[in-house]
Amino acid sequence: MCVRLRAGSEIPELTARVARACNPRGTTAMAIRDHLDGLWSDEDFAEWYPRDGKPGLSPAQLATVCVLQFLMELSDRQAAEAVRCRIDFKYALGMELDDPGFHHSVLTDFRDRLAEGGRADQLLDLALERIKAVGLVKERGRQRTDSTHIVAAVRDLTRLELVTEAIRAALEELAHRAPQELIGLVTDDWGRRYGRAARLGKNPTHPKTRIKNTGDDVYLLLRYVRTYLSRLWEGQQIQALRHIFLQNYLVDDRGRVQWRVAGESGLPPSAMAIVSPYDLTARYARRNDTRWKGFLAHVTETCDDDAVNIITDVTTTPATVYDIRALPTIHSRLRRRNLLPAEHLVDGGYTSVEVRDRVAREDEVALVGPVRAKPTRRPRTGATFSRDAFDIDWERQEVTCPGGKTSSQWAAPPSVAPKIRVKFSKADCGQCPIKTDCTPGSYRLLSFFPRHLYEVQAEARAEQQTPEWKERYAMRAGVESTINEFVHGHGMRQSRYRSKGKAHVQHVLTAIAVNLERISAQLPPTPKRQPRSATALHDFLDWQGISRPRSWRATS
Repeated sequence: MCVRLRAGSEIPELTARVARACNPRGTTAMAIRDHLDGLWSDEDFAEWYPRDGKPGLSPAQLATVCVLQFLMELSDRQAAEAVRCRIDFKYALGMELDDPGFHHSVLTDFRDRLAEGGRADQLLDLALERIKAVGLVKERGRQRTDSTHIVAAVRDLTRLELVTEAIRAALEELAHRAPQELIGLVTDDWGRRYGRAARLGKNPTHPKTRIKNTGDDVYLLLRYVRTYLSRLWEGQQIQALRHIFLQNYLVDDRGRVQWRVAGESGLPPSAMAIVSPYDLTARYARRNDTRWKGFLAHVTETCDDDAVNIITDVTTTPATVYDIRALPTIHSRLRRRNLLPAEHLVDGGYTSVEVRDRVAREDEVALVGPVRAKPTRRPRTGATFSRDAFDIDWERQEVTCPGGKTSSQWAAPPSVAPKIRVKFSKADCGQCPIKTDCTPGSYRLLSFFPRHLYEVQAEARAEQQTPEWKERYAMRAGVESTINEFVHGHGMRQSRYRSKGKAHVQHVLTAIAVNLERISAQLPPTPKRQPRSATALHDFLDWQGISRPRSWRATS
């Protein structure tokens, strides 16, 4: 799958047949090698390594092992053992049968390289280029996108446990870099508090005393490092401790450390709050009834009729980022790969009137998704006048209300989203006989998009009420099964590695593995071996009508 066989290392056809019988998913890798002639070569990874020094292992082989690892849900040790022992792996990698393989830690180093500088996306680019070359995916087709939550590889900590673990991680960093500087600072009390992982629970004993002692210890440690160990101040765990201290404590005017309380001294928003000192990129988020600490994965796949659904992009974002903010990144990557769709099916979290208009103008992509109707402040009982009940005169920049009065003010204040705000006078609203059905205030305010976006919004809302639009949008629901395949078939819900970069590597490798499974299911089967031709004796026995055994397993 990953590399072609080296000269003089061809595996006999008998070996390949034995390899295909070893594992059903191993057959996937070998089918890709047989039909696609590999997805990458060592030359594709030349820029990742220095030109001098001792030659290393084949990066193309390592990339393939990583994909097979997620295809078969193997650990690093299991993957390295499979390379040494399994014949299907050796066939897929194009290795000699007596090749000893490599140490499992090599896979960790290779994933670290993948996490740098967008190299994981480059790996997906290479795979998609090969898939595109054989005609399995094309540009300007139809694609769909959805997101799912990813749980970070960290323990769920209370606020007090978070601070305790942060100071323990900082002390671990200092003990590694300058252990002699901790002499006299770390006492017996500190050894008992931070000598092992914090497991205090939600209701620890003496909580106020623990909170005060921990806060004083952190404040003392930070001042000590800042004053006497300035060269170590920029350490990762020291800075993490500083941020965690600031988000949970404050120092008053008298220099006393105080515990932050929600509603009084205030807590930082979840988009800024660190949830673990061991993964500074994970964030806490909540969507409906789902609460988690980690990330979001946005999966995009093709959904053309009578074609294999190919994963064209996987984007990993912090858990607090809205879906609509991930859409520009998705389209940017698809544009780089020359795989922009003509029609992009998404749910309401990815759509807005401004985004719909922008992607249509810049990328010529039709964003198909529901445009939400903004409700009025009062419940829709039938008596409240919505914006549709007002007549807009764009030329004269006036709005006429249901009572026949015209607006007194038309303004377009600067804002993130372009808006026009219209105000009716108090005198007109105060004398209006239908005021109680219009607004509870002393006058009515309206806001709406500029003319161009207003027409786009009206057209989209009218279109999504038609049966044709509903039938076309029903194709989006298929991406839910793809999300289920990622989560339950390849374990993507739980991140294997810490940090957003390494979690993204996991998602990309999983996407390539899913593509290989889907392509393998659609490829023509390997032709069967032709049966041996009959001998002269066989022909004679058949001519005389004498029965003969058809297999060597038959008994006499």
